[in-house]
Amino acid sequence: MFETLFSPGLDTGAAQPLNEQLQAMLRQAILERRLPAGKRLPATRALAGRLDISRNTVLAAYEHLIAEGYLETRQGAGTFVSADLPDAALQIRAGPDAIRREALPPRAAKRPLSGMPALDQFPVDIWARLSGRVWRGARESQLLYNDPAGYLPLRQAIATYLEAARGVVADADQIIITSGIQQSFHLLAESVIPKDRTIILEDPGYPGMASAVRNLPHPVRFTPIDEDGVLPPTPGGKAGLLVVCPSRQYPLGHTMPLKRRLELLEWAKKEGSFLLEDDYDSEFRYAGRPINSLQGIDGGKCVIYSGSFSKSLFLALRLGYLIVPPEMTERLVRHRAAVDSFPSISNQILLTQFIEEGHFSRHIRRLRAVHKKRLSIFMTSAQKWLGQHFDFQKADTGLHVVAFCRAGRKLPPDTALSLIAGKAQLGASPLSESYHEAEARQGLLFGFANIAEREIDNRLKELAALLSQETGF
Repeated sequence: MFETLFSPGLDTGAAQPLNEQLQAMLRQAILERRLPAGKRLPATRALAGRLDISRNTVLAAYEHLIAEGYLETRQGAGTFVSADLPDAALQIRAGPDAIRREALPPRAAKRPLSGMPALDQFPVDIWARLSGRVWRGARESQLLYNDPAGYLPLRQAIATYLEAARGVVADADQIIITSGIQQSFHLLAESVIPKDRTIILEDPGYPGMASAVRNLPHPVRFTPIDEDGVLPPTPGGKAGLLVVCPSRQYPLGHTMPLKRRLELLEWAKKEGSFLLEDDYDSEFRYAGRPINSLQGIDGGKCVIYSGSFSKSLFLALRLGYLIVPPEMTERLVRHRAAVDSFPSISNQILLTQFIEEGHFSRHIRRLRAVHKKRLSIFMTSAQKWLGQHFDFQKADTGLHVVAFCRAGRKLPPDTALSLIAGKAQLGASPLSESYHEAEARQGLLFGFANIAEREIDNRLKELAALLSQETGF
């Protein structure tokens, strides 16, 4: 049986590691019942010899499938196919309305996301190993952990990291774990910003923030930006919160100089308002060290700091945090307990281990090097293939490149250009969607970091060909 199971065999020249190829072969054989429940697998040494690979490769494949539930070990007897296959419950038989469902039109394909990190560089093996260790050693106290502010060891780890990396001034008691900037924003607006106080957003700015504001009772204003970032808002109404991106303005990428930062702090003190510093991708600076936070300059008096692990790790993690002035903490935590009880604990414990053991810092350093290389390749290829259509702005930080549509070119609206870019497997958000009251500019925000080096030129060349078909030149 095993001779035919591994035919034609593992491909030593493939990009996929041998242990992952072996995992896939075994997993497929189990799901197709070619390896039935209870079947004993060869010893790792014997299978390694049969396949002419390292025993460690077989061990890694077996351990991964054991963790997934496909295999099980029996002391003194060996490794067997599990009797309780994890995918069995996921196979749904077609019901009487299956034909009707199949007749429905498929959902429109979403365009690739822009502004993602190099997900192919994420250390999945380390994350999986830590996950197993965390849950094998889980204590009852952890399973019952219900602090509305979040897991205390994670808050301590974040405070230590941000003090060194971003100059943030805070202790763990000032940190609230959230699912990201939008939940953070809602918690603030609903608990500590009076409803008659105005919320002020940058224009252009992050569209998701504007969407979040629409569901709140607060008055809303927009304030423009220039090459130094957001301008201090003009007088009008009672300001409660100004949302800013000083390290890298979204979407245009300006880094705010010290003079403008001090002007904003002076404005906030004069107005009795808070500043919400959205530090969404500040780790990724490719020339010099990351800029210190606005919160650190202020000492945490009138600046609320918001961060997320979506850009530094992966989007689906859904973990972020708020750092608030000490006098605001109790009210915010009380509100969190009333509306959301407490955040899920599992990924918090895992992330704590990831940070404390140094994996997070190493991952960020590795990403900076990878992103810098990909940015250089992207800019060279973009000028070559798309320079006639777009004016690409220089970038030395972040995860996207701003490309303004060239004047005089008969290009489709940038919302349509974004969908065309998606056909070339490029994440490109329409710039115009970031504008609210200011006159919208046409352009694209190209994500570059989550494309393998060997693919960048081909995808930009493909987009150039699609645009040529669309425009005739």
